[in-house]
Amino acid sequence: MLMACNETWLEILSAWHDGEATADEVERARAHLPHCSACLTSRARFQLLRTALRSTHQVSSQERASQEKAPPPSPLWRQRGRGMVTGALAVAAVVLLLFRVSSFHQEGTVVLDELEVRHLTALASPIDFESSDREAVRTWIASDLGREVDVPVIPGARLLGVRRCHLSGRPTVSLMYRRGKEPLSLFLPPAGTAAEVETDRLARARSGCTVGPLGSAVCARPGLFAVAETKGTALAGLQSN
Repeated sequence: MLMACNETWLEILSAWHDGEATADEVERARAHLPHCSACLTSRARFQLLRTALRSTHQVSSQERASQEKAPPPSPLWRQRGRGMVTGALAVAAVVLLLFRVSSFHQEGTVVLDELEVRHLTALASPIDFESSDREAVRTWIASDLGREVDVPVIPGARLLGVRRCHLSGRPTVSLMYRRGKEPLSLFLPPAGTAAEVETDRLARARSGCTVGPLGSAVCARPGLFAVAETKGTALAGLQSN
């Protein structure tokens, strides 16, 4: 998720990325960037997305045919007014994931990329079951997924609901929260998959966290991933009761 210093600057940076910014907006952005680390980071992430999209043209014809089944990667990167860019980011994240998979990255890296894709997609899509009632969410998961899942209480965060998703090719769910203004996703990796192995590997790392290709924080403890914009919120998701 891209985060400039405010929504107006995010829209200007997005327009600049799309080639739709006015000359005045570009001039203002060039003057603003040297003094704002948040906007510099957002600008760099837009450039990363552009690089990833260009790189997809180098894959084989077979890989390209499979990519054509994904949502088209060419909508506007921004929505003027109150809209943010999460929908377009989700599309770009899917393209980035396809490219990284086709580049034969290590399996653990692919898992981390997939987590970030799911998190961004969750921000851009309707929630499958929307409720702040933990028992109602737990019951829905048991009915839909066929297994019991704990729905934790996260200090300072509000439960939004649950979404269906896949990790390592197997169905699972992501629990969605909001901590302040920041979205937080908790993922339960299916048993016996590379995703489950990756929770153990990442949990043993020095901080238990890493950063995804689009800048999201990914933290883990055995059997649970937390993905958020900041490391503090991701870690809070692991400290649930």
